[in-house]
Amino acid sequence: MSFNLVVSTGRGVEGKCIAELKRVGELLSVNVRTFFTGFDGLLTGKVDMDPVGFSNSLRELVTSNAFVPRFILKVVPIQEVVRTDVNEIVNKAVQMGNSMIAEGETYKIEVRRRGVLFDRMTIIDKAAPQIMRKVKLENPDKVIQIEVFPSKTGIAVIREDDVFSLLKVTVSSQR
Repeated sequence: MSFNLVVSTGRGVEGKCIAELKRVGELLSVNVRTFFTGFDGLLTGKVDMDPVGFSNSLRELVTSNAFVPRFILKVVPIQEVVRTDVNEIVNKAVQMGNSMIAEGETYKIEVRRRGVLFDRMTIIDKAAPQIMRKVKLENPDKVIQIEVFPSKTGIAVIREDDVFSLLKVTVSSQR
């Protein structure tokens, strides 16, 4: 399973969320495929465009009132997918961090894990010393986002506002 989005929704409404994602795809003229993760309220998706662009375009649709989702709660863009193995995750996160975070930029590592036994700090403690940039936990320039599932792990180096969150979006009022 290859994916470039991790999508959060409510438990039991995954089907309605899938329908909304397909509607967003139609509005953006993008093919959207979705996959069940086996975890309630959590889907992965694959879009045939830049996943960061998809997340930001979704935000633009919502803020302009062109589309108001009821079931898409959060969309995390993913740039690389690796096998869920601590060393593979750390190696890819370090490689991406060192190449995608400019000198002088700050970063933090966010790890969300589901259905795995290792602790999130295992990844952070191994990766952070190898990334040659300054750590800043509050308002960093970039976030190394790591989404761990039992067999595959998605990784992205993004800005905090590249994650679409329905709770953080302001819909423009129409008068």
